[in-house]
Amino acid sequence: MDTYVGRPGPSTRALKNKVLTNSGITTRHYALDQQQKAVWSNTRMCAKAVNDAIARSEVSLADIQFLAAATTVGDVIMPGLASLVHGELKSAQCEVISTYGGCNAGTSALQTAHLHVGSGTKNTAVVVASECNGRIFKNAHFDTVATDTGELPMEAAFLRYMLSDGAGAAILRDQPASRGVSLRIDWISLNSYAHVHETCMYLGSASDAPLRSWWDYPSAAAAEAAGALAWRQNLHLIPEVVRVCVEDYEGLWKSDRIDPYRIRWMPAHYSNERLKGLLLREFSRRGIPVPPSERWYSNLTRVGNIGSAAIFVILEEMLARDLIEAGDTLLCFVPESARFSVAYVHLTAVTADD
Repeated sequence: MDTYVGRPGPSTRALKNKVLTNSGITTRHYALDQQQKAVWSNTRMCAKAVNDAIARSEVSLADIQFLAAATTVGDVIMPGLASLVHGELKSAQCEVISTYGGCNAGTSALQTAHLHVGSGTKNTAVVVASECNGRIFKNAHFDTVATDTGELPMEAAFLRYMLSDGAGAAILRDQPASRGVSLRIDWISLNSYAHVHETCMYLGSASDAPLRSWWDYPSAAAAEAAGALAWRQNLHLIPEVVRVCVEDYEGLWKSDRIDPYRIRWMPAHYSNERLKGLLLREFSRRGIPVPPSERWYSNLTRVGNIGSAAIFVILEEMLARDLIEAGDTLLCFVPESARFSVAYVHLTAVTADD
């Protein structure tokens, strides 16, 4: 890791080992070379993911009527990521939308595309999400917040050893593929709890309260010197993620939208393996039934945390491994700690004969 994002001081390296132990991450991916130069961008990774998805589908680029692109932090401030991806693909004229801000940017993009296809206004849509955050964590970007020995503050170093780069895409149609298993979207629940929780993860400000934008500094150099361009996480607020996720699930369960005993798989995006244990214990403490641990599916340890793209890569991996059979029900789980939101996506595996 340090070969790609740079070597911090000795105390920060000790923190790295602790973070990796808690997260369970053993391998990850960077869109950088060993000179810390970007070899991919969000735009190019998104285009690659879309082209790969199209190549394995029954549609062409010309069939795309709606393109939704998601990321936590885009390549540029403007234009939007979806416009950049559309330009990179050079596909036909279509409607586009960009979503930003955290892990649920991907779920928001999926929800928007689903509503278009489900309502009949479009019959073919593509959703793509990408994270290219390794470049944000290069040593050079942390010089102003590091100590003389190169140590990084914990709230900055924590994320540095959690996040990975990558992209994933999904094709949405108004009918299943003629061959193999398709995933029908039954419903998507996506709720924000920003009205009851303070900011937990932030970039573009030196402090989470109040949020003074980096634009408010005299110059970009002044903003960087103040630490406003260092990505941070308020670690004291992370336990609130567990409460938000459990309470949101409980509401869906009590309203009979979730039958935990019929769910075959629970594809889950979480930032570390320890969080999974905390969630399961809290569900148990409250007497809320959930799919057992062995039905939760994550590739975190092998892939790393790729934020908004994670759930798409997880589902692709499950399909590629033939883990999903016709008739299976899936409940995807995507929490986001930036300002606290959580998504649950209910899917059913179907075939053209269903």
